[in-house]
Amino acid sequence: MTSTRRRATDRPGVRSTRGRPVRGGALAPAKWRRWALPLVLAAVTVLALVLYFTPLLGVRSVEVSGNTSLDHEEVVRAGGIETGTPMMQVDAGEIRDRLQTVPKVAAAEVTLSWPSTVQVRITERVAAAFLVARNGIQLVDATGMPFQTVPDPPADLPELKVREASQADPATKAGMLVLTSVPEPVRGEITTVEAENPNDIRLLLKGDRRIEWGSKDQSDKKAQILPALLTRPGNVYDVTTPALPTVS
Repeated sequence: MTSTRRRATDRPGVRSTRGRPVRGGALAPAKWRRWALPLVLAAVTVLALVLYFTPLLGVRSVEVSGNTSLDHEEVVRAGGIETGTPMMQVDAGEIRDRLQTVPKVAAAEVTLSWPSTVQVRITERVAAAFLVARNGIQLVDATGMPFQTVPDPPADLPELKVREASQADPATKAGMLVLTSVPEPVRGEITTVEAENPNDIRLLLKGDRRIEWGSKDQSDKKAQILPALLTRPGNVYDVTTPALPTVS
């Protein structure tokens, strides 16, 4: 006897997938799809752990540029860069901070070049003067930072005479500002920069001459009138008031 009833799966709009009716004709998701996302996440996690804790993508080379007096190995050691360290553990900011504690280094830039290179670019301090300190003769850069001890005074640099040279000392900063504002031809004539305080600066020149500079104020104007003023015969050139310079 043939049944007049239709089975649920024979009704319009109802299909069967592996014995499970699904309304609207949509296919039921296969079982493997339920496991796909967890498997992908697990694989990514394992890969990240491998890259972070093993030297698979480790530091294989260090490129250093901008160095002149510091050699490659000194920069690598100062930055604490070790070959084989996983790149994901390399902190460019920490390397930069370590390098900037080196007296000769004025600035440092560190970038990671994947998959295995650390790139370091440094700016070294340039000597603008020297000073005689308790621990020897030290080179000083344009900011007033003592950064290197040398055995003898450099013949091509002026001496900086201050009570205590440092980047934080107002007299040191004023003296170096004045020195670096002087035009290059005149700067070559300077033998000594005396800065007892920020408002009393004088420059001693070759030939037993001197420039009374006064304070660092209006240094640009003072520097502009200086070359013409020095063409006049005399021993003392006073530019403390740039509107009324005198020669005696």
